[in-house]
Formats: sequence, structure tokens, C-alpha cells
Amino acid sequence: MKKKDAYSTRTGGLWAALLLLPPLLGWAQVSIEPLRRAEEPPGQYTWHLSLGYTPLGREGLGVDELGQPYAYTLFAQEWRLTFGGTVQLATGLKTGVEVSEQTTVTQEVQRYSTEEVRLTKTDRTVLYSTFCEYRMDPGSRWDPRASLFLGHPGKAGVGLSLSLLRDPMVLVADLSFRGQEEEPQGWFVTSLGAGFVANLWISVSTLTSLAVPVVGVGVPSTSLGVRVRYGLDVQGKEEIGVRATLVLRGDRTWLALEAEWLGRGP
Repeated sequence: MKKKDAYSTRTGGLWAALLLLPPLLGWAQVSIEPLRRAEEPPGQYTWHLSLGYTPLGREGLGVDELGQPYAYTLFAQEWRLTFGGTVQLATGLKTGVEVSEQTTVTQEVQRYSTEEVRLTKTDRTVLYSTFCEYRMDPGSRWDPRASLFLGHPGKAGVGLSLSLLRDPMVLVADLSFRGQEEEPQGWFVTSLGAGFVANLWISVSTLTSLAVPVVGVGVPSTSLGVRVRYGLDVQGKEEIGVRATLVLRGDRTWLALEAEWLGRGP
């Protein structure tokens, strides 16, 4: 029997980070005495550019089309270049888009009893997504927000997020349902996060997510991410940041790295 494809590294937890991103964008631009929510006036926009890298590897036994057994070593590298932005359409109403080009280079060595075979494979995919977010009660201490997400190829989702300020911490929670064309067709995702504003320039945040299939059969996944951001100016118009995310899915574990550049206006 052939071994299963191990090339894909995307998980539902990565979408949770996208849904939670808008409330967190104001952390580095606010004073820490006292900590307050970032203002979201109509016409405000944000943009972000990021480069992600995920290495993967595993070893095992396989059988080819002729029934010959072999031992294999597989190493895959995923690169993802992403550009996106948001626009505040009205008070409490925000929309955004994101485009990513994902390139995965996979190298595999198959060792038979009499020979060794080396294989190289390159896959490129362009991904699109858009979301709309409604801020239900701006005056609430929990700042509830409902969101709708659409993605290509064949993805959609709805979510509800809450956040709470406890100076100098920001606590966030998100519940969402994500649908897709391939099995499993539906996922329930829950995420919890916390942010700490160290000073006017530096902020640190963490996010943990659990994705469980609810329509179809799949393997649950858990992710834990840490992000550090640094403001490039006092007004908070631009920031740079780095993020590391540890993902556990079944018997597999991998680490995803990302560097980002963010801006806002006017």
C-alpha cells in the first residue's frame, strides 16, 4: 500500500490567527498607561506583507506500484508569500482580502535492496480569501465581533470573537465553524490568545487553537503560536514582527516560521 501524502502543512488553526488579527493590530500603537482599545474610524485601512517558511520531514516504509517495498526519507520545504489588507467601511463594519502564493519543494529518497531512487517535486498554489467583520457592541467590555470568511479553493466559515482588556494584558477568544470541499467538510475551531504590551515599541502575543472535524472524518490538530512585534514609529503607522507556530496533528509535529511587515492609515 502506498504511503499517504505528507506535503500539505495547512491547518485550521492558521485561519483563527487571521480572524483574531484585526482586534490585535492596535497593541503596539497605544500607551501602556492606561491600555485602551485601538480606534477604528470609518476609512481606516491596514495592510500586511509576510513571508512564511515551514520545513517538514519524515521517514518510513512504502510499497511502489510494482509491489516492491522500500525505505524512504522525505524532506519538504513550504514557502508562503502573503499580501493582504483591511478597510473600515463604517462604524463597526470591516472587510479585508488576502492573497498568498505557496510553493512547496519536496525531496524524497527511496531505498530498495538493490538501488536508490531520488525524487524532487515542486508544487505552486495561489490562495485567495476575504472576510467581513461586524463589531456588535463597541461599548461592551467584551467587544463581541461576528465574522464571515470566504476562501479559494472552496472554503468558508463563520465565527464569533471576544476580547477583554486587563492592563497590561489583552485576552481574546474565538469560536468558529469552517467548511471546505474536501473531506472532512466541516471543522469546529476554538482559539484562545493573550497579548502583553511591554512598552510603546514592543508587544508580545500568544495564540493556541484546537480544530476538530464535525462533518466527515479527519484528524484533529492543535497549534500554539508566539508573535513579537516592534513599532517602527511613535504613531504606530508601521510595525515589523516575527511569529513561530508549533502544530500537532495526529502523530506529526512541525514548526512554522513567519516574518511580517504591517502598516495602517490614514
